[in-house]
Amino acid sequence: MASPGTGSAPYLAEMLFLQMADLKMTYVPYRGAAPAFSDLIPGRVDCYFGSGTLLSYARSGQVRVLASTGPTRNAATPDVPVIAEYVPGYEAVSTQSLFAPAKTPREIVGKISADTNTVLAEPAIRTKLAEMGYVAAGSSPEELGTLLRSEIARWSALIKSVGIRLD
Repeated sequence: MASPGTGSAPYLAEMLFLQMADLKMTYVPYRGAAPAFSDLIPGRVDCYFGSGTLLSYARSGQVRVLASTGPTRNAATPDVPVIAEYVPGYEAVSTQSLFAPAKTPREIVGKISADTNTVLAEPAIRTKLAEMGYVAAGSSPEELGTLLRSEIARWSALIKSVGIRLD
């Protein structure tokens, strides 16, 4: 199982899968996603947990998507099952978030958030992101804060269980 590095988001998704499915696989760490994926294409490694940006390789027949890590099937790949269909409760979703320096005035943060949500609501933007396997979902700074606190708590338990040191 290729990984772009210990502690990376794909690595954590892999470790969660192995733990929840009670499987053992040989972990092959790489220095980044590109070399890991480059070894998947010719079959030097058996699998890799990648992002939607890799869908073009599946569409061209270079790799086969086995399952998605989200809670429901993705509109870009409706025939691809989600891991949770086989491993109940499994979910590993990456979130792309926009941050500003801590001392940014609240009204500026509000304006950036509102403008970002406006752009993410545009049909052309939603369509383009969906084609790449992403779901456009804006939120407020408060909602993002709640999500981040929840995700930190959730993934901290896995990080401890697989023995990743955070120092």
